[in-house]
Amino acid sequence: MEKNKRREEALSIVWEDREKKIYGAQAVRDKISQKVEEDIFPELIREGYLAEERGLVKFTTSGEALAKDVIRRQRLAERLLVDVLEIGRGEMDSAACEFEHILSKEVVESICTLLGHPTECPHGLPIPRGECCAKAKDLLESIVIPLSKLEPGEAGRIVYVLTHEHPQLHKLMSLGIVPGARISVHQVSPSVVIQVEETQVALEEEIAKEVYIKRLRGTS
Repeated sequence: MEKNKRREEALSIVWEDREKKIYGAQAVRDKISQKVEEDIFPELIREGYLAEERGLVKFTTSGEALAKDVIRRQRLAERLLVDVLEIGRGEMDSAACEFEHILSKEVVESICTLLGHPTECPHGLPIPRGECCAKAKDLLESIVIPLSKLEPGEAGRIVYVLTHEHPQLHKLMSLGIVPGARISVHQVSPSVVIQVEETQVALEEEIAKEVYIKRLRGTS
């Protein structure tokens, strides 16, 4: 495995372990050796990406920055593959792992903007914020926006639904609220009422915020 790729893979492992509250240096080192197939933990310390104190591992400033960039690229790649390119979940992980290594910062920012600055990957894990996210707090300049941003008479096509374990979301998907479906908005208050095919569905605002759409020109 090429050196930069090995480094990035190892730092992503440390990041994911930190999300799971795993800080033990030996446990992290063993996992890196297993997944990267090489013990590069000491190398990461020598290069100033990681530090070990009292048996615990933590990022240095430079290590934190690089790991954040790696995780952001990886999780945005997963989001793109699943929601836009419709790659199956079974193929997503390996495809995203290869895809992320060829994405430049400019391309990553463009993907994030295209997808409406998603906050979670398909696994429900947080996507680190980028510069483009800070510049688009209300998401109005995004191509993909929450359904709650549409006004009565506007139409859109569903791009993705955030993967929260919410029983109402499962019910909505059974009604046809799935990626690719065309919807039109009838009202936005007190609830969001949309038309999906021949069916009208009323959504709570909190649920409407979890359905991301690409606005279509024209009215319903």
